[in-house]
Amino acid sequence: MPLKVGDNHCHLNPLGGMGVKAFARRFKESGGWFVGLVNLLSWSYGVRVSSPDDYRRVYELTVDTARALRGEGLVVAVILGPHPAELARLVESGVKPAKAIELLTEAYRLAAKYVEAGKAHGLGEVGRPHWQAPQEVVEACNRVIERVAEIAGELDCVIHLHVERAGLRTVEDVANRLKGLSKAVLHHAEGAYAARAEELGLVPSVPAKKSEVAAAATCRSAVIESDFLDDPKRPGAVVAPWSIGRLFSELIAKGLISESTANMLLVENLQKLYGAEAE
Repeated sequence: MPLKVGDNHCHLNPLGGMGVKAFARRFKESGGWFVGLVNLLSWSYGVRVSSPDDYRRVYELTVDTARALRGEGLVVAVILGPHPAELARLVESGVKPAKAIELLTEAYRLAAKYVEAGKAHGLGEVGRPHWQAPQEVVEACNRVIERVAEIAGELDCVIHLHVERAGLRTVEDVANRLKGLSKAVLHHAEGAYAARAEELGLVPSVPAKKSEVAAAATCRSAVIESDFLDDPKRPGAVVAPWSIGRLFSELIAKGLISESTANMLLVENLQKLYGAEAE
């Protein structure tokens, strides 16, 4: 029986990407059943942000894309909210960090309304720069993380976090900021530290790369992601979702993971996290 493949964190751009039908066809042919659809950066959609309500266009495009994917036979969970790069750009443009914090917090409160209405399943990707950035930007992003964690706690919904990959220090810092949240997903989790993330109550979302998956295979709650960007100028970035099935088939063939572990990572854990059902 062919593997069912779920992708926990993926982006699609309905304005300049490959298109829903082409994406769904390729993904389903590879065993795809589930997509965790996360909105792209505002400027990917040509949206200029000056107020929280400007994100409504970003969210509506993402919700519409999810609806179209479902029409093609895929199960979809929608994750909405500004990326930390949004805050960095605001500060670079002259917005005071305190005002940028408020703007992003309100944008997340708007995203929360989509969760409450059943149009979205979670918030994210919230986090801090995974590139060199001024300390004031990093600290402002930390404030946003803490505020969004409160909102996610009130809603009891999934939250996707994107932070720097800096080993145990990062994992422990994030876990400390998110104490009490049962659905905190560490996006782009390092396979080598996935077990520790799980011990601290985080759900490691591991990139679909051989060494990363093999290192995280002992985790009981881990999920797998492509972080596909749907950018024709960067084909396959970061990982093509339709390559996930091939990767897992290779790992199984080499005895690095079992079929039951593959099913846990690609199906069962996503069902538990989002309440999704594989057909």
